[in-house]
Amino acid sequence: MKKKIIYLYFLLTSISFSQYDFGAGMGLHFFSSPDLSDYINSNFAGADEMPTFSASADFFAECGYNISESFQISLNYNHNIYSFNTNSGLGIYDIQLAKHEPSILGYYQIQGSGYKLKLGGGVGYRYAEVEEKQPGTLEKINYSSSGFGLMAKAQGDTKLGGNFYALISGEIRYDIHGDITTITRNVKFNLSSYGIALKLGVVYYL
Repeated sequence: MKKKIIYLYFLLTSISFSQYDFGAGMGLHFFSSPDLSDYINSNFAGADEMPTFSASADFFAECGYNISESFQISLNYNHNIYSFNTNSGLGIYDIQLAKHEPSILGYYQIQGSGYKLKLGGGVGYRYAEVEEKQPGTLEKINYSSSGFGLMAKAQGDTKLGGNFYALISGEIRYDIHGDITTITRNVKFNLSSYGIALKLGVVYYL
C-alpha cells in the first residue's frame, strides 16, 4: 500500500509540473478597423463596402514555460491574413493584409488529470504588410506598418492521448498601428483594430 501511494505521488507530481508546452493551430478573427474601412469606403466604394466588422484567418504557434503549478509565461506568434476587393465602377479595387503578431503572455492556470485551464494576457510588437491594387491599373503597391498590441486570452486543454492535448481558446485583441501614406492619392490611413478570435489547435506537454 505504501509503495502505491509513493507511485501515485510521483505520477501526479510529474503531471502537475510539466515544464513546457508547445501548441499550434488556426482560427478566425472577427475585427473592426475603423480607419481602414473609412479609407476604402470613402475612396473606392462600389457595390460592396468594407463592413464595420470583418473576419480574417489566424495561424498561430505558442511555447509556454511553467514557472509554478499555477503560473505560466509564454511566447506566442500569430499570423493574420485578410483580403478585401470590390468593383468601384472604374475597375477592381483589391487590398491584401498580412500581419505578424508576436506577444509575451502571462497566465494563471488550473490543471488536473487530463485537463488544463489558462487565463491571462500580454503585449507584443505588431508588423503589417499591405498589398494594394487600385482601379484602372495593373500595378500593385506595397506598404508596411508597425505598432504594438494588447491581448487577453482564455484557453482550455483536454487530453487526447500521451502528451498530446486538444486546445480551444478565445482572445480579445487591441492593436495600434502607425499611419500609412498612400503614394497615388497622398491619403493617410492606419490598420489599428479591435476584435475577438476563436481558435482550435493541438498542444504537446513536455
